Amino acid sequence: MNTTADMKLNARQKQVLKAVVEEYVKHSTAVGSSHIVEMLAENVSSATIRNVMAELTDFGLLAQPHTSAGRIPTEAGFKAYIEMMMREQKELTQKQQEVLSAHFKKLKNLQERFKEAARMLSELSGSVGLLMDEQDKVYMSGLSNLPKLPEFRDEEFGSEFMELLENPAESLKQMSKSGSSQMRVLFGSDNPMMRNASVVITRFGVGGKKVISVIGPMRMSYGKTLPAMEYIKKILDQDF
Repeated sequence: MNTTADMKLNARQKQVLKAVVEEYVKHSTAVGSSHIVEMLAENVSSATIRNVMAELTDFGLLAQPHTSAGRIPTEAGFKAYIEMMMREQKELTQKQQEVLSAHFKKLKNLQERFKEAARMLSELSGSVGLLMDEQDKVYMSGLSNLPKLPEFRDEEFGSEFMELLENPAESLKQMSKSGSSQMRVLFGSDNPMMRNASVVITRFGVGGKKVISVIGPMRMSYGKTLPAMEYIKKILDQDF
C-alpha cells in the first residue's frame, strides 16, 4: 500500500478522512460537511470542515459525485484510512474477546471451529467469511449477506463477485500467495482477482498453511473486520 498520501495528512485531515470513510461505510451515500460537524466532539465550523474536505479531495483521497455536494472516499482514501487503522492496532473490547474465546472453547473439533470462524467473520464484517485448511477445503459463510449490499445493484459487480467465489480455494491461493502471515487488505490495483472487491486475508497455523479471509465490497467495515480477524486468528493459532 502506498502511504504517501497518509503521511502528508495533519491531525484534522486524518480525523475528517476517518469520519467520511466510516459514514460512507455505514450509509453508502456521499457525506456532507454539516454531518461531519455533528459527528466531531469539539466545536468546529462547517466552513472549516468544507476546507479540509476540499484539501482531501485535492490529495485524491475524496471525490465528489456530480449529483451530490457531499464526498465519498476514493481507492486512495480507503488505503490511507486502512493504514491508519493498522497503525492504531485496534483490538476487540475485553468483553468481545471473552465472548469469542468462551464460544470457541465449547466447540468439539477443528472442523466445527473452522466453520464457526468463517461464520463469525461474516457476521462481524457483513461480508463473506472464508477459511481454507491445508487440504484446500474451504469453509464459507455469508452469501446471504450479499443481496443486502448496495453494490449488488450493479449487475457487473455482482456477477464478477460471484465468479470470484465460484472456486474459492483457487481464489484464496491466488490472493495469499505472498506467503505472509501478516494481515493484508487487497483492493483496487492490489487485488489480482477483482479490482472493486476488497479482500482481508491472513495465514495461520504451523507453517502458515491455512488461510482466513473476508471478501466484500471496498466499502467494508474495516474498523470491525480487522480486529475481529486478528483475534480469531489468535484463537485458531492456539490449536496448533
